Amino acid sequence: MRTRGILLAATLMLAGCAASLPEARSPVEECRADVARLNELLAAETAERQRIARAASRREESLRRQLEAMKSIERGILEREERMRTEAR
Repeated sequence: MRTRGILLAATLMLAGCAASLPEARSPVEECRADVARLNELLAAETAERQRIARAASRREESLRRQLEAMKSIERGILEREERMRTEAR
């Protein structure tokens, strides 16, 4: 969603920048600073998304390990209960 906003802002800004230039000047030269700023914003957005993805991956792995530990505990309890039932007979 945020990326769409950045792309829309970039499009509108470049369109406005290009529209405000006389025909004789190159829109690329006049808008170079704007394009550089948008590239910085895009790089920052990409870095933030990668950071969030790595954090989510670490959290997912931590939860997976916790689940496996809980399953192991549950298996141990079930095995102990089964042994107790067979010994009681």
